[in-house]
Amino acid sequence: MHIAPAWAQGEDEAAEASKPAGTSMVTLYGLIDQGLEYVNNVAKGKNATTNAYRMGDGTATSYFGIRGSEDLGGGTKAIFDLQGGFMPSNGTSRQGGRLFGRQSYVGLDGKFGRLTFGRQYTMRFFATSFINPFGTGAQGLTTLDNGIANARADNSVSYRYFLGDFEAGVNYSFGRDAVNGNSAAASNCPGQTTPSNECREYSAMVKYEGHFWGVASSYERDYGGTSATWGGLTSPKLTDSRFTLGGYFKISKAKFGVGWIRRDDEGISTPKSNLFWVTGTVPVTPFVYIDGMVAQLKYDHSPNKALVLVLRGEYLLSKRTFVYLTGERIHNYGNLALAATTITPVPTPPPGSSQISVIAGIRHTF
Repeated sequence: MHIAPAWAQGEDEAAEASKPAGTSMVTLYGLIDQGLEYVNNVAKGKNATTNAYRMGDGTATSYFGIRGSEDLGGGTKAIFDLQGGFMPSNGTSRQGGRLFGRQSYVGLDGKFGRLTFGRQYTMRFFATSFINPFGTGAQGLTTLDNGIANARADNSVSYRYFLGDFEAGVNYSFGRDAVNGNSAAASNCPGQTTPSNECREYSAMVKYEGHFWGVASSYERDYGGTSATWGGLTSPKLTDSRFTLGGYFKISKAKFGVGWIRRDDEGISTPKSNLFWVTGTVPVTPFVYIDGMVAQLKYDHSPNKALVLVLRGEYLLSKRTFVYLTGERIHNYGNLALAATTITPVPTPPPGSSQISVIAGIRHTF
């Protein structure tokens, strides 16, 4: 049973949505991933490069969480989820130092759907996670789009409705990122102020996830903030929008997917881009799985693009623990200098060049 390397990094939420209501329940859960990485062609100085050896989480960012529900009667539950990311190598918090930076929400769940309030995933996350076996790990789509591992928003109102294999949802944030920082996880865009659009976020999603095939689409728009906001969105008049479309099909126990993200990021000089990917997960034995991906990011009217090849093997030691070996090769064109890994500090190559990252590690869920 392919338990550990789940296609959807939001599998905990999906499981919670399908559980029958009980009287009261609180669960402690989490994931710890740690590996040893080799990465080559790291830019060093003006004209030199070097190789690097270091530790980091390879297949998923580590986290812990406390989830609970209470039966209110009539098929309705009160629910909450507090989820914090951390770095096992040194014990520090992720997501800009937030205690519960991955999710922090409370709400109601019932026949009417799920209504939640707080910091939580935007709808774009649910539209892409089930066709992205590399999830929030250090390799894969995260190296091409910094929003893949950071599809969350503070101060959000979220609604999701489930009808069999169909799902639809919307999210609205009054201030998407209140933490001061210089990354996609902490961009200093608090919002909840005037002008009314400052740091707002909205997203919508529709999805069908069947036994043999599935398809999903979403749209998300982030509004800019002030001159202190990271990423170039220094005004509410500037936006960062993503349209996503993708799906999967299964052949026997193998799963194959394809996806597309059309992005318009007005915070950079070449705002429009297309990100395409094809991916597959193939069981070799009940205990050995192979994941692969080919992805390309291309900016409109620019020589800048990047091509990524990723291959990963997992050996399941149990339902909750597996060891893995994963490798990515990225080739940049034009002036792009994207790295083959997101383990911090990110080891960027020289502009227009290639880089290889190889990570061997172990992952345990609890």
